[in-house]
Amino acid sequence: MNSGKAKIFNQSFLEIALINFLVLITFYSLIVAIGPYAVDVLHLSTAVSGLLVGIVVIGSLVMRMMSGAILAKISTKTMMLIGAFVLIPTMIAYHFATSMIVLLLIRFIQGMMIGLIGTVTNTAVVFVVPAERRSEGISYFSLSTVIATALGPFLGLALSGVSYSFLFNVETGIAGLAFLATLFIHKSAVDIKAHTATKTATTDAPTGLHRFMEPKAIPLAMALFIATLTYSAIQSYLSFFMKAQHMSQVTEYFFLIYAAVIFISRPFTGRLADSKNENFIIYPALVLLAIGFILLSNVHNVVVFVLAAIFIGLGFGNFQSAAQATISKIVPPERMSYATSTYFIFFDLAFGVGPYLLGLIEPSIGFAGLYQLMILVTVIALIWYFLVHGRRVK
Repeated sequence: MNSGKAKIFNQSFLEIALINFLVLITFYSLIVAIGPYAVDVLHLSTAVSGLLVGIVVIGSLVMRMMSGAILAKISTKTMMLIGAFVLIPTMIAYHFATSMIVLLLIRFIQGMMIGLIGTVTNTAVVFVVPAERRSEGISYFSLSTVIATALGPFLGLALSGVSYSFLFNVETGIAGLAFLATLFIHKSAVDIKAHTATKTATTDAPTGLHRFMEPKAIPLAMALFIATLTYSAIQSYLSFFMKAQHMSQVTEYFFLIYAAVIFISRPFTGRLADSKNENFIIYPALVLLAIGFILLSNVHNVVVFVLAAIFIGLGFGNFQSAAQATISKIVPPERMSYATSTYFIFFDLAFGVGPYLLGLIEPSIGFAGLYQLMILVTVIALIWYFLVHGRRVK
């Protein structure tokens, strides 16, 4: 790329962002629909439905751990082609999943392909944006994820309301579009090995834990893990809770409001974190998240529902981005990819184990009690952040 005002929105950037968006749509749309499908169609328990929600993230986590070794053997574009191609028959297979075991296997394979593609897109985008505008470019790229987190659940709940078969057909079509987009990517533009060959050749190969994660990032990533458990309760069980509250007709709008709030607030919160420090974002964000769960656990009308979505969007949405930015500040540049991997490993892990663990608790305390419990979990996240990082910020 040329220096100066080189374009962020070049062809490779747009293709990678589109692939990331389409693949995440298949993830977020099914993550809210698969629980009701398991309970209403397959007549499985709430705990098992939580396992079905979480297993896709475990598959993604497994693939993230393996992606470094795979990248050493095959090209970046080949990885993306394999992931996008396998995703198509995986979506078709949902039509034939009539037992828990088969559905678990399908969900795990889907998770692996999402982890494979996501690892590549989130790494390759660093090399397709101009170096002098890298932070700005990555910020724009992250919007593909934000939009998917809103549109995916909205589509999942809306389309499953027509029929689950119709939902699975649409998912197959989306996977097909992702594969077609992958075909058009320039191999050289996303070749991660070519961009990192010099640095790798002059740096000692990481060993032990350093091959998968950045130890310096783990304490902050643990705060992210705790906070993300609360949001996993929303993605997994909000539709059940709103049905019990006789408000199921508005459930899908939660995610649209959530994403809109993030979309509007992130430019302001990002500038505030740069001009002040991360504490100015993270402490208020966690407090707002707790208020959001207070409102959600007591929802009785649309106004309270909308307010809960706004507070949770302001809270978790901005905590998530501030945590990622903070992790990037505490590690040396040569360990940045490992720090990013650490961030996503803990993020994925919360979505993987959270739905199942919370599904075991819910029968004893109910959905309202579950969301009240998330208030306590948020407070624990705040205290943990203070102990491991916040109190040292000047």
